[in-house]
Amino acid sequence: MEGQDNVASPSGRFDFLVPLVLVMAAAVLMKLPSDAQDVLGQSLRSTVLSPFVAMNVAYARARTLGRDFDRVRAQMDTLVSRVAAQRTLAEENRQLRELLGMSERAPTRYVSTPVIRSGTTDQSVFRMAAGAEQGVRPFDAVVTEAGLLGQVQRVGPRTALGFDWSHTDFRVSAMTADGLVHGLVLADRGQFREQDRLVLSGAVYLSDLEPGTELLTSGRGGTYARGIRVGWVAGVAATMAGWSKSYYVEPAVQPGEAAYALVDLGDRAGPATGPIAADGGPAKTGGLR
Repeated sequence: MEGQDNVASPSGRFDFLVPLVLVMAAAVLMKLPSDAQDVLGQSLRSTVLSPFVAMNVAYARARTLGRDFDRVRAQMDTLVSRVAAQRTLAEENRQLRELLGMSERAPTRYVSTPVIRSGTTDQSVFRMAAGAEQGVRPFDAVVTEAGLLGQVQRVGPRTALGFDWSHTDFRVSAMTADGLVHGLVLADRGQFREQDRLVLSGAVYLSDLEPGTELLTSGRGGTYARGIRVGWVAGVAATMAGWSKSYYVEPAVQPGEAAYALVDLGDRAGPATGPIAADGGPAKTGGLR
């Protein structure tokens, strides 16, 4: 009996041989040329490991869809709450207009569209799944619930191209929320995309804007409606003694985070699909006032 206990069992030898074989196989594979390793890896992924690869892809896709769902649901909740809060203001505005004998303002209309970035063009350029058939025209403003994203540039029958605020050609007349300080906001491109920012130039020299001061579109020039959020003052950029002052601006919208947007059609007539704002103009979408 004692002699039998000292003899190693077959299962014990097998448990020892398996890791030894795996180590030897790994050592051999490490010595193979890179091309041979790629071919072998591809064959393993397409045969033995294919179920695990498929499970990994499905898991990654599910995580992405989950994040997108949470983000879209949060955006929808924000929009619904803001629209609900604006209904009272719209009714008060209607009553005041009746008391003052003023005509009703034509409702501002919007077309919803996904923001598609192909990666083969300028990083500041994006494509939209809405075009002339939906009433989109060149130079229309593109907004999100947070504020101004960019502008439409070229329009096809059912698609359009636009650029965001980081484009070198971006310009927008802006003002403070109280309307006392005006200027021109343009892009200040950084060495890397995350370093892009905005600059408010042409503000009066005696202006003293505190960090966090909100900036809105002023409506000058007619390209952008009045009251769309552009961003917030981040600090003084430069001063021209006795003439003007410029400020760095923290954008309201980060272009890389925009998955969906609205094209502002204004109050003009024409075909449109997607959500239409309530009466009262741009104030009816989260980033608008």
